[in-house]
Order: sequence, then C-alpha cells, then structure tokens
Amino acid sequence: MTRSRLAVRLLAVAAATLSLGFAAGCGRNRPGTVLSPSVLRPGPLVYTGQIVGAVLYDTLHTPDLASAPYPPTRVELYDKQTKPATLLAVATLAPSSRVYTFKHVKPGVDSLYISSPIFYARSLTDVAASDGYVDAGSVMLTINPNSVANSMDVIGSIPGYAFDQLGMNTTTLLQNTLGIWDLSPTSFLFEPPPTIPAGTYRFKFVTSYASTATNLIGYGGSQAETLTVPVIGHAAILGSGPATDLVVRFPTTGDYAFTVDERRQRFSIVVATAPASPFARR
Repeated sequence: MTRSRLAVRLLAVAAATLSLGFAAGCGRNRPGTVLSPSVLRPGPLVYTGQIVGAVLYDTLHTPDLASAPYPPTRVELYDKQTKPATLLAVATLAPSSRVYTFKHVKPGVDSLYISSPIFYARSLTDVAASDGYVDAGSVMLTINPNSVANSMDVIGSIPGYAFDQLGMNTTTLLQNTLGIWDLSPTSFLFEPPPTIPAGTYRFKFVTSYASTATNLIGYGGSQAETLTVPVIGHAAILGSGPATDLVVRFPTTGDYAFTVDERRQRFSIVVATAPASPFARR
C-alpha cells in the first residue's frame, strides 16, 4: 500500500470517529451506545432556620395545667409575605410537652396561630425568621368559658344510665371547677348515681340534648377498644354516633366515680370512695 493510499484511509477512519462523537445523544442512538458528559444538578435548598416557643395555660384560672398532661394544642406556622398568608407547617403538641419547634424555616416574616379546644386562640404576628435559631417566647392561652359544655351526663347501656335518664339528675356530672366534671356518691346534683352491676357497657359523657338513643353526642373514645376500670386519664374524643362510644368493663358491682377534664380532653373512672356519712353525699 502506498503512502498516499494509507493517508487517505486514516483520514476516513478519523472522520467516521468524529462523526460518531457528534451524533452522541441524538434520537437515533440507542441508550448506552456512547458515553456523553453529564452535568451535576444541585439538590433542593434546605433552610437552616428554626422557630421555637412555649405555650402556657391560664395560670390564674387553671394553675394545675402547669404540669403534664397538657391540653391538646395545635400550632400553625404561616408565611406572611404571601397574600393570603400561606400555611407552612403544623405542630401538634404531645400531652407531655408545652414546647413547639419548627425546623428548616425559610428566612422571612412569619406568623403563628396557637389553639386549644377550651381556650381562646392566640396569634403571634411578625415573627422574623432567619438562618438560625429564633425564640418566639411564651404564649398564654386563656380558658374560654363559652367553649365548656353546658351540661354533661353519663348515658348509655349501663342499667340506670339509659337515654331516658338524660337530664334527670342521677346521671348528671357536676362542674365544681371550670372544665372539670365529676359524678360519684360524694359529688352529685340531687340524688347519688345508681350502683353499677358488673359487666361491659357502651356509653358517652353526653354534652348535647340533640342526642338520640342511637346517636349520642359528647365525649367518648373508640368502640374498637374495651377499657377496664380503673381508667385513669384516658384520652376523650368529642364525637357523635356509635363509632365514638366508650366500651368499658366494670369488673365488680359497686359505686363508681366519673371525672371528665375538658381542658385536657381526658377522663377517669375509678371505684368510688364511700361517703363518711349521709350528709357528706351532698
């Protein structure tokens, strides 16, 4: 082969290789045929700001709420720089904590909305978020008497506590402290509550006269859960209908004491302590 013919062949090979390189990435190529350069894309931006604060509960009227369990509380974080303000995050506080924390907050001007069922809601406006830690301070929630039930009765399948006894006094709980209701042989309206036979019963702490025998409205729980007395500080769910009826087993026949704390949304059922004398039953 002459030098000129060799040179022509080499030029042809080089041209073919160059053409293949330019064609990389075109729609006619099969994936993986040619390696092509890639560009690293930046990951999503992660903000480093934090907003932390605490909730207090009416230290004047509810001093016992200085300790756990605390009322159910919701804290909402809003971006004030949008119109209308945009909800950014929600913190639901555990019964054991009064402190909320929002992480990965974007720098800007935010607001906080703090609420609890039996308290007046509060707002914190113009919270200046930054790249670091922001202490929003403490917020005091004041109890709202208008949010507390007007009346409360133990109503259900317990003998002596049937629906026809609603508002008839023997099943009515007393509100001796705002938001705290009691019914027992030592705490009743006009007559002591009936003795409860041993057994398992469905009922609610009824708060509405719009209730019917098959649709009780008030504080209950989950019909899928059977509780056994003593029940101490169990979560109370405000609802209607059989799905939120309480199912409770009373292991022995006797007198029982019921307590509902609307502020904490919790209830207790224990064996009642006998009164010291007939006069102590009022």
